[in-house]
Amino acid sequence: MSPIRALDEDLIDSVARIAPEKADTLKKFRIEHDPCAVFTNDQKFSFRVNTESKEIKLPTAALEYLWCACYAFYVAYQEYSTANQGSASEFDLNRNERSRGALSLYKWGMEKLQQSPLKEWPSDKAKPDVDATINEDVRVANELYLCAAAWIIHHEFAHINHGHKNEPINNEESREQETEADNSATKWVLADVADESVLKKRGLGVAIATLVLTAQDILAGEFKETTHPRSFQRLYYAICPYFQDPDHLVYAFSTVICHINMAMSGMEIVTNDDETWKENLETCLVQFSRLTRP
Repeated sequence: MSPIRALDEDLIDSVARIAPEKADTLKKFRIEHDPCAVFTNDQKFSFRVNTESKEIKLPTAALEYLWCACYAFYVAYQEYSTANQGSASEFDLNRNERSRGALSLYKWGMEKLQQSPLKEWPSDKAKPDVDATINEDVRVANELYLCAAAWIIHHEFAHINHGHKNEPINNEESREQETEADNSATKWVLADVADESVLKKRGLGVAIATLVLTAQDILAGEFKETTHPRSFQRLYYAICPYFQDPDHLVYAFSTVICHINMAMSGMEIVTNDDETWKENLETCLVQFSRLTRP
């Protein structure tokens, strides 16, 4: 059994926990629509919903990849921050055992999406765990995973709530539905949050939920716009309306993770120390726009 199953109960609870201030609204939605979650053995990153049966499918391989990404992204950002504080001229993700392990796990998670779901979690790598004695990296990865997964599930809820079609007329209509679902999920998670620490945590979860899509396209070397908007557009439009400080942690985190994946794919990385983190992220997105494929 996959270690990701250890977080299934928390995953279902996260739908309410991500925004407890909206508990009454969520209760009404559940009474009206009675949605249900089904864990599947599908491959690829393919969360989806049947808006007629109200069944939301959560592929195990996709959940595994999401947790691996949460773990690796957190460790990578921490390592980058440490190197940056030490005025290092270069950042090497293979610099120590901690970062090497995180990178290796991240690569395993990506490979899992393309291979048999029966491939077992590597025994020598970090894994999801609810034990109170687990290390800080795993604990943070658990929390980021639950925040990101909650946004994904609320995205599927939005399809139900808006009465979206299971089979849109064309790709343009599908993209409109996906954008509406993105906006609704993000508003649910981030709107009207006064506590900066809460907003920061939720914002990182939303960013990761869209970064994992962007990262896959970076590593594939192209950004497709078919039934869904381009992944980097989804990332930017999810965080931009809710974070006014151009040097906010969410922008810094998103930029660093884009840069790491760009380095892995051999892409040129353009940075400007005089620009804000938001501006540096926008520079990445301009580069990505040139790799768009129909």
